[in-house]
Amino acid sequence: MKRFLLVAALLMVVGICNYAVAQSEAEALITGSVESALGLLNVDGDWGVFSPGITYVITPGGFKQPPGPGEGAGIVVGPVGFEVDGNAGSEVLITLVLPPGLASDDENGSLPVNNWTYGWNYDNDPLAAFAAAGPVTGNGVTLRISGSGASGLFLGASVSVPTTAFAGSYTGQIIGSATYTGN
Repeated sequence: MKRFLLVAALLMVVGICNYAVAQSEAEALITGSVESALGLLNVDGDWGVFSPGITYVITPGGFKQPPGPGEGAGIVVGPVGFEVDGNAGSEVLITLVLPPGLASDDENGSLPVNNWTYGWNYDNDPLAAFAAAGPVTGNGVTLRISGSGASGLFLGASVSVPTTAFAGSYTGQIIGSATYTGN
């Protein structure tokens, strides 16, 4: 009986050791990368001089028609818009809050602004050809970021100057936010 118990115990130890040796472990690694941070940088512009009673059209490229007082034909005023920096080749939605007018810095009324238009390009240059342009519909514009990681979005509009407009400076604020669309 002792011999039987000894043999049984030995077989159990050998069996357990074989089982322990048969175990193995492995690791699986998960990797991923984060897209470049998305940046929206303002491009402030000066749309020049206006006369009361006239409606002006400023294109996204900064061309102003008609010219204001003291401005020559074909005047290019300071374009306004945003530089969009991020992951090259990505599609981005720029959501815009556009002002209904330019408010007097002296709180003497406003100049109505409407018919907003846009143009965007890979050169981030308002004078370069636009990849796409047209009226701002809804409150956003979709564009692609260039291979260099930056594109430019430029805005234009019609400014109607009332005949009763006060002399002085007028300012409008455009608020933009950018999000990757996943494309």
